[in-house]
This record gives sequence, C-alpha cells and structure tokens, in this order.
Amino acid sequence: MVPATTLALTDGRTLAYDDVGDPAGLPVLYVHGTPDSRRARHPDDELATAAGVRLVAIDRPGFGGSSPHPAGTLGSFADDAVALADHLGIDRWRPFAWSGGATYAVAVAARHPRRTARVAVAAGLVPFEAYATEGILDDADGGRHLVAELGAEVGPEGLAEMAAPMLVPYPCDEALALEHVTEQLTPDRRAVVDAIPGAVEALAAGVFDSVAQGLGGITRDLELQVLAPDVDWTAATVPVDLWYGSQDATAPPAFGEWWAEALPDATLHVFPTEGHLIALTRWAAILEALAG
Repeated sequence: MVPATTLALTDGRTLAYDDVGDPAGLPVLYVHGTPDSRRARHPDDELATAAGVRLVAIDRPGFGGSSPHPAGTLGSFADDAVALADHLGIDRWRPFAWSGGATYAVAVAARHPRRTARVAVAAGLVPFEAYATEGILDDADGGRHLVAELGAEVGPEGLAEMAAPMLVPYPCDEALALEHVTEQLTPDRRAVVDAIPGAVEALAAGVFDSVAQGLGGITRDLELQVLAPDVDWTAATVPVDLWYGSQDATAPPAFGEWWAEALPDATLHVFPTEGHLIALTRWAAILEALAG
C-alpha cells in the first residue's frame, strides 16, 4: 500500500488516510477497529472500485499516521471526519465501521446527520451503557466481560492502563505484529485469512500501526469505551445496516440487537456461519449495500 495522505487540521493535529477505489464513486469512510489502523481492511481495494465506491480509510487519533488527541471524544472524531470531507470536497459520508470503530462511525451520523447518508457496522462493539442490558454478554468472550467488569470497578483510566498492554505487543515491529496476529487466530479465523490473499498481512499492519506512536491511541480508545458518549445515538437518523455473525464471541449478535433498539433506523443482518472477521468476508456486499 502507498503511504498515507495527510491533512493538517486547524488545531495543529495531522489526520492520516488512504483514498482508494473509484475517485468518482460514492464516498465511504472506513473506520478501523482496536488495535488497528486504516490498513486493517480488505487487502483488495479493487473491490471498492467494482462497487462504485471511493473508499477513504482513516487513522483515528494516535493510530497510524494520525496525531494523538488525549482529550479526543467520539464527537471530536466526528468533527475530524467532516473536516476531511470538506477538504476532499465530499458532501455526505457513508461510514463503514468494523468492531471497535462502531461507536465512532455512528457518532459521525449522530453529530452530523446532514453530512451522513448511510452507515454500515460490521461486528461492532457497543458503548459501555449497553453492558447493563440483561443477557447481552451471555455469548461474549472474556475480553468483553473484562471491559464490562473492570470499567465498572476501576473506571476508564484504570481499565485503559490495565488493558492496553494486553491488546498489542509494545514496543512492536512488523515481524512481531505478524507473529502476534498469527498466534491470535482461532481455527475459524485462520480459515478466513487463508482464503483472502494478503489478509493476515493487512491485520498485522493494523497492529503495528496501532502503536507506531506509542500506546496513547489505544489508551484513549479504551477510555472512550467506558466514558459516557458526547453524542446522542437517537440523533443518528440515517439508515444503519448492522452486520453480525452468530459465531462471533467478540461482538455477538446481541450487540447488534442493542444497536437496532438504540438507533432510529437500523436493520440487523445476522449470518449463522460468520464470525468476527465478517467485515472481510462480506466486504464487497457491505460496500455494495452502502452504495445502493
């Protein structure tokens, strides 16, 4: 992949992004997971071209080439997204989030509904408030239980301090990132990445990029997974497609059910054979739905 393009924001920070696919296509803003970067996406950008999509993959603050923003919020990320749209001459985004990017993508629609046309969430995590919903964690793995329990016990800063070093090796290089991703692959995830040339390398690039500037990006990201959002989910009035897999223990379908209840115009799609890598396996279908 080519090096990121950067935008100098008015507060002096830098925003890094890739601008690929069809230059004249419908603009999709790809929002990565945690710990990831803009490069942790489907490795074949020609799929965006085929879908008639201009794919703009962004690094959140502190990840990849984007400057840290220790006081950043979901709302400030949404403002950054609009600043990038203005810079690129884009009227309305179609945000596409994977996993930990879910709250950020929905925040764009909630904060700037007139600058958002549609949203797609693939295997999206839920905000901290959702963990109070009875049964929502029944099918979730230990990581989600850890966030729910530690977040309540030690708060956002305590959770971030404890969890950040668990998510990614640091200091990190490309070889260590690849080793880390490979070791974390369950048999079902291994089958997915083996079937998509370049997928494991893309995931490793995301891990490497996530700490390229230190642990600050992941730390703030984890804090925001506990802090109350500074946006109103009911203000996200645009259509939202929720893509979940029944085999996903990181973001089980119950998470999609929560979003479907919280958002004014959401449609939940649950696939019985899919897991947390549904963003990769359904990449073309998600882009086509966003562009439809």
